[in-house]
Amino acid sequence: MNSAFFSPTAGSISRRALLRGAGVALSLPLLEAMTPAFATAADSAATKSPRRMLAIETNMGILPQHFFPEQAGKDYQLTPYLEILKDFRNDLTVFSGVSHPDVDGGHQAETAFLTAAPHPGGGAFKNTISLDQAAAERIGALSRFPSFTLAVGHGGPYTLSFTRSGVAIPAERSPSALYRRMFVQGTSQEIDSRVEDFAGWPERARLRKQQRETLAARPWPA
Repeated sequence: MNSAFFSPTAGSISRRALLRGAGVALSLPLLEAMTPAFATAADSAATKSPRRMLAIETNMGILPQHFFPEQAGKDYQLTPYLEILKDFRNDLTVFSGVSHPDVDGGHQAETAFLTAAPHPGGGAFKNTISLDQAAAERIGALSRFPSFTLAVGHGGPYTLSFTRSGVAIPAERSPSALYRRMFVQGTSQEIDSRVEDFAGWPERARLRKQQRETLAARPWPA
């Protein structure tokens, strides 16, 4: 993957072009690179919240016959793996037949999951920028943190994220450390405000719903 792929153009980049260039089977949101470079301020203001991208790798793999549907199109029959996502089937796309032909080396291939760098098991292997970091370069400034690199259930040094020069970005494994990074910054008042905002949103959502229901049930004068 090279930097030219993410250069702004006067046109737009389709989702298919992005997936073909990246070589990764992901369900992606609309990224900034997919919109015209000379979009107006009104177009930008129409986006209410920043788009996020999430990449998850299951290092033990999956059973393809229980994941990929046999039928094409949106009316496919759900497989056992996809059955748990049935409430979201209209919001996701399943891609099959997408692979990294030159990514080999057994478990060493995990390091090239988001980079597609060839032959990760070879002695002369050099990685390149991962897809999440390429996205962070383009849209990371729209959110408080450009990216998070996290890991669970795996011992030793492990990461899916790499810089443009191929340097591994260490993954965070500690929930408490992630919490401190997200909330324990600034003055004590700012910290309390962030924690209360994070912890209290379910109650606020319940109260807003209750208020809407009360207003809807209130008799209004003719």
